Amino acid sequence: MMYVKLKNCTVLEPSSRKLEIVDIGIRDGIIATPGEMDGAREYKTIDARGRFVTPSWTDLHTHVYNLGTSLGVDADAIAKRSGVGVFVDAGSAGAGNFAGFREYVIKRSGVKIVSFLNIGFAGIPFFGIQRDSQVSEIPRLEVADSEACIACVRKNRKYIVGIKVRLSAKANGEFGTAPLKIAKDCARALKVPVMLHIGRPPPEVGDAVELLERGDILTHAFRSEPNSIIERDSGGRVSKTLREARKRGVIIDIGHGNGSFSFRTAEAALADGFPPDTISTDLHSLSLATPVYDLPTTMTKFLNLGMGIAEIIGAVTHNPSMAIGRPKQGVITPGERADLVVFEVTKLRQRLKDSTGEERLFPKAVQPVLRVKDGQVTRISWRAPGR
Repeated sequence: MMYVKLKNCTVLEPSSRKLEIVDIGIRDGIIATPGEMDGAREYKTIDARGRFVTPSWTDLHTHVYNLGTSLGVDADAIAKRSGVGVFVDAGSAGAGNFAGFREYVIKRSGVKIVSFLNIGFAGIPFFGIQRDSQVSEIPRLEVADSEACIACVRKNRKYIVGIKVRLSAKANGEFGTAPLKIAKDCARALKVPVMLHIGRPPPEVGDAVELLERGDILTHAFRSEPNSIIERDSGGRVSKTLREARKRGVIIDIGHGNGSFSFRTAEAALADGFPPDTISTDLHSLSLATPVYDLPTTMTKFLNLGMGIAEIIGAVTHNPSMAIGRPKQGVITPGERADLVVFEVTKLRQRLKDSTGEERLFPKAVQPVLRVKDGQVTRISWRAPGR
């Protein structure tokens, strides 16, 4: 028997959303029930006093079809230095090329990968063809092939968690909300959520968000103008359309990326009592070095902007796990496999940028320290950006 005991862990209790201090026992890679380890003679003890212990983090918006698309990055390499245990690919592949993603990346990865399927048949094939421009993945509306999409999801239920659609001036926006309506038809037939990318108009964010239902996800929600969720001339208030969307169960996701996160939008939203439900990176080949780097860095930005640590933990564990229909992976539950991250909040001064190029000097950092998986404890080789 292999025993590990984590003592004095600060954990998030998901039902109350409050932090509490507990000891966590792990027996042969499984979270132990209370008293199960009482008779154990030898076990490795880790004192986590002053540190936080969470389920391994879920990054709800990434692009990890590595070497199969121009925007793909290596999930395994990023996992080793970041503490992320679940990468959710946000539509890199469509029905026409998902099989390659499944066979050559997902199945061979040492870290868990699941995916939203792009409503465009070929996924996102032209991203980065020019650094400052994009080419739509839906050149004609019939390329949003609903029959192929539904068939692909039904064949790959183990790996596909929803449907992705991009709408912006440079990505299918010429069709207005028509691609979203096709994606919604597919999602309803399959009983899965839609993830909506919104960028510069057209369409307007309000017109698109009105089509979203409970469980659907609005990503890039904290972008700058144009198409910010902050109402123009409102003094920093979140728009009524977005508030109504949240009330009916639409999930508000960050999806930082190269062009989709603004410190000023985030500050206004937080001040108006509108934090994100999920914190994600939109990590891809053009955002990896800067401004995104990794999920701990994105979490660090929200910590310094005033979001509470309990909310931040929920936004990378319980909330994204619920969003993709995998609730057990977002909580620490006796009898389930132990896949945990130990992290601390450190005094570390960093200059970090948002997607507009604005730079801030932040005094605190979210620093992952240890990963506990399958009974093994390994150190996370996290380094702050630029160090």
